Amino acid sequence: MKKSLQALIVLCACNISFSAFANTTSAMESPLSIPFSQQLQSYQYSGVINNDATNDFSFYGHQGQKITTFVTSNSAKLWVTIKHPQMKQAVDISAISTNPNQRDTYTLPFTGQYHIAIGEYPAISQRNSTQNYNFSINIK
Repeated sequence: MKKSLQALIVLCACNISFSAFANTTSAMESPLSIPFSQQLQSYQYSGVINNDATNDFSFYGHQGQKITTFVTSNSAKLWVTIKHPQMKQAVDISAISTNPNQRDTYTLPFTGQYHIAIGEYPAISQRNSTQNYNFSINIK
């Protein structure tokens, strides 16, 4: 009984978390392309999140490459996801992207075009507000 209750709580928490990602719109016309190359292996961007809109980025990566992402904001708790067409759903990489003490990497499982979305949790977002943020990504 205790284990089933714990599993139910975890399942509900995941559902709430993933529904936060699903109910958003992109603030950009199309994803901002990150032009990684042999010479350019890191990228930085300063942007604004408006309410429950997302900022979207795309880049080409190879299976086995590792990315490190970091997102900072003065006043908001932001989420970060990564998605590839062969993935069934986006992967939440917020834990490795928003904690300045944790510099973990995410290993790309496929070769091809990836999309990163950054947004503000709707429950935390204030109506008609904007949040400034900084985003950096490195690929190896």
